[in-house]
Amino acid sequence: MKKNVLITIVVILVVAALVVGAVVLLNNKREEKTIDVEVARQTLANSTPFNELATMDITTEELGSLYGINTANVEKVVGKMPMMNVQASMYLIIQAKEGTVDTVKAELDAYAIQYEEQWSTYLPEQYELVKNRKTGVVGNTVYLIIAENAETLEQEITK
Repeated sequence: MKKNVLITIVVILVVAALVVGAVVLLNNKREEKTIDVEVARQTLANSTPFNELATMDITTEELGSLYGINTANVEKVVGKMPMMNVQASMYLIIQAKEGTVDTVKAELDAYAIQYEEQWSTYLPEQYELVKNRKTGVVGNTVYLIIAENAETLEQEITK
């Protein structure tokens, strides 16, 4: 009888350990991926075409006036925009405040549509870049990349 009780206790402990282990693994998998905004800035700024073009930094102050993004929803922003209107390549990475990611993404998408319309009648090669832009959300970070190698750059900052 004691042997059966001991075996039952051991089985219960093993099952409990397996359940706890599975829960821990699932929680680790659910941890939300994030983008380190400064690392992404360095990666993009040092990559073609941004290391070759004449660009200006995009600051929080410019988000509202140039991009239509409510700065009250923004923790941090990094980006580069072309100095002259003969290049469309740019990037914008916005770390949104808690609970505002969807709003920031919608505002950035609206800007991207406007930017595409702006380029639709001017310099076909640049218009193609804008049409093939990469936008997305990782954690609380929203991004827009317009470049010839936008897909590669997107993979670099989201890995």
